[in-house]
Amino acid sequence: MPYILFDLDDTLYTNDTGLFKELGTRLVYWVSQQLHISLEEAAALRRQYFDAHGTMMRGLLLHHPEVDVDAYLDYVHDIDVSRYLAPNPALDAMLTRLAAPKAVFTNSVADWAERILRQLGIRQHFTHIIDVRAVDYQSKPHPHAFARALEILGMPASACVMVDDQISYLRGAAAAGMWTVLVRPGAEAVEGIDYAVDTILDAEPILQKWLAEQQTVVYLV
Repeated sequence: MPYILFDLDDTLYTNDTGLFKELGTRLVYWVSQQLHISLEEAAALRRQYFDAHGTMMRGLLLHHPEVDVDAYLDYVHDIDVSRYLAPNPALDAMLTRLAAPKAVFTNSVADWAERILRQLGIRQHFTHIIDVRAVDYQSKPHPHAFARALEILGMPASACVMVDDQISYLRGAAAAGMWTVLVRPGAEAVEGIDYAVDTILDAEPILQKWLAEQQTVVYLV
């Protein structure tokens, strides 16, 4: 049976809720305090590390071994998500119609994902939450992150599709051998991206088509 992997932040919910903005504010503040730099310098470092390593966390691990990365992860995700998110019946219905096992694969932490999925009313659809700790702190798009995720699921990459809002993460998934769906308003399929849609709900026809094709391949074999 094919597997669908979903990113969490700005994929299953969108940044316009304000939730990710608060997380970013807490991230910049923590880094500023721990590295004794200004908020502006911390914000610039965030952008630098995201571009170079995929996450701020990975940049801290590589360049600032003196900081407690687990304390960082716990602090930035210590947010009451109920102030920003509400149940999403349309998303719940879409996930119900997708007749395949599903997992969340996120660069954040499992507790954060658990709270968001429960607030959205969709936790029951996912067999696994694969967080950054589960992949040995090697965040997407690092090859080890995808290899470890596939190991956890016990699946070959060719039987998996990754749905994400970040092109670089999807290119990492493609390099691992997965199919890819980009969720971003106005996005287009580019190198390493098989499909592109504006919203997560727009992904359903593509995922249904992909599932039908995958099941046909399995049947013929």
